Amino acid sequence: MSGAGGVVSAQADGALQPQTAISSRKAVLNPTDYVGSETCALCHADLTKKFDSNPHSKLVLMHGGKGVTCESCHGSAKAHVESGGDVTKIFRFTKATPKEVDQKCLSCHLGTHANFDRSAHGAAGVSCIGCHSNHAFQSEAHLLKVEEPKLCYSCHTDVKAAFAQPFHHKVNEGLLVCTDCHNPHGTFQDKLLKTNADQNAVCTKCHAETLGPFVYEHPPLKLEGCTSCHLPHGSPNARLLNRSNVNSLCLQCHSASMNFTAPGTPSFHNQANQYQACTNCHVQIHGSNASNVFFK
Repeated sequence: MSGAGGVVSAQADGALQPQTAISSRKAVLNPTDYVGSETCALCHADLTKKFDSNPHSKLVLMHGGKGVTCESCHGSAKAHVESGGDVTKIFRFTKATPKEVDQKCLSCHLGTHANFDRSAHGAAGVSCIGCHSNHAFQSEAHLLKVEEPKLCYSCHTDVKAAFAQPFHHKVNEGLLVCTDCHNPHGTFQDKLLKTNADQNAVCTKCHAETLGPFVYEHPPLKLEGCTSCHLPHGSPNARLLNRSNVNSLCLQCHSASMNFTAPGTPSFHNQANQYQACTNCHVQIHGSNASNVFFK
């Protein structure tokens, strides 16, 4: 399975038997150590029947008639069969450590998930089977145990609460999914953001009008990113601001040098009237090609 990050180490029952790139699992078994899926089906008919419609089994079409079978993942079943079904004689995902599970999966999927070991999920001990199901599944495309966003919400309850805010990206409505912005298998960005460029690229792929370049840049956008002002999951504010209103957001940075409430300050800077907002005048807040104070 060289195209998927592994290589064929043995073939039995017309199946691919992956050899991992991880040194601790370089041992290659003789093809005669494999009993074939037909033998597994004698006791595990329910699982083998489900596996017939599993995307792994469909790899037959991609690899010259060689698909993934039971022993591709569980290893040789010879000792298991000869012992009369001793469960300690075969690799069981549910009894393995997260690291052992990940090594099994990465023996084929290392090419596409090379960053998983150093990702936040990998470091926290979340194994592949924490999110994916080997046999039964609801989402065929990714073998997810539960569809997004329910799967992600099962751990990230704070994010679930954020999406319950009055204003939010339309994830619960089905217009977006978590993996539109995040790569759960690991990236070089903070928060598992799905980009190899700066973190703003995740936002500007949809919000291109804020990208620029502008003659006059708003420094926080370039230095700290979109999340210096916005809450990407949800907010009480219609613009997904991380403050309840735009004035309090702007004054986080600008109050030190500009006291807009001091005596003698022009009335249009008086915050007493809630309808007077910074963006009434500073309308191009992300950047401007005409005004260095973002008037237009």
